[in-house]
Amino acid sequence: MATAAAAGRCGARPGPYTAGLSLASTEPAAAAEPTGAGTPAGPATAAPRRRAWARVGRRPPPPVLVPHEVTIDGLDPAHDGVTIAHLSDLHVGSLTPAEHVRAAVELATGAGAEVIALTGDYVCWRKHEVGMLREQVAGLAARRVVATLGNHDYFPSAAGVVRALAGHGVDVLRNRHTTLAVRGRPLHLIGVDDPVTRHHDLDQAFAGVPASGTRVVLCHCPEQAPGLAARGADLVLSGHTHGGQIFVPGLTDRIIDRMGKRYRRGFYAVAPDAAGGGAGRRAQLYVTPGVGFSGVRVRAGDGTRAEVALFTLRAGVPRAG
Repeated sequence: MATAAAAGRCGARPGPYTAGLSLASTEPAAAAEPTGAGTPAGPATAAPRRRAWARVGRRPPPPVLVPHEVTIDGLDPAHDGVTIAHLSDLHVGSLTPAEHVRAAVELATGAGAEVIALTGDYVCWRKHEVGMLREQVAGLAARRVVATLGNHDYFPSAAGVVRALAGHGVDVLRNRHTTLAVRGRPLHLIGVDDPVTRHHDLDQAFAGVPASGTRVVLCHCPEQAPGLAARGADLVLSGHTHGGQIFVPGLTDRIIDRMGKRYRRGFYAVAPDAAGGGAGRRAQLYVTPGVGFSGVRVRAGDGTRAEVALFTLRAGVPRAG
């Protein structure tokens, strides 16, 4: 992910932070309805911000496991209680300590989820980070581990990142899907390649996905969520934003709005976009603040703490027909 300070464009190399925001995407946003975690918690005092900046260059607090129950209308009853662990934005490299990444890997594996989903930006900028990634994600394990790529993965070597992940049994979904039988019923895992570098193809990603079954979509940039809802996504998992990484109440949100973005962190209910002709259904989007660091080794403010999200699927209202 690039910073707002880098001219507010995708693919720009990181520069000094402006107003504590690190958000970037090339895609237009659509209106969203925050549902809880995406809503800022309120003004923070100046003292916590000073303490946060004082931690720059020190070992950061380790990631935490954050559990969520996700109610999905039309969820196959067999999938009620299925668990998915979600990691994103590891940013392996000089800013993110190896033990920080290892802590996230251990949290995800130790959660015992049926699926672990990774949503991009595993490295930063340099080719040697691909080798570091291979070492630091060792031991990541679940019944199925799937991933998609982010913009930073294309900067040093997308092919190298794919090989590093595949070497640990991770199935990297680049505009394609895989289906896992969970409790005897199909769970479709759909991976959209990185939209920021324009490698995404939503139609190709959904090609051949059966109409029945639960659809969980991995996409690094959350701005694609309305198009994914139009294609029948039930749950969309994204990262990219770092929750702002440094959140300044009253300022960061204004910068996000000025950039035309709507998804900072947490849950959003997202309606299908016009490209779907009004078809599809409302999808649940979750934007994780992720694990690692970009630009500076600090996370500060509401919604920026490094995390591994753990989702438990719950059946909502049965779908008509």
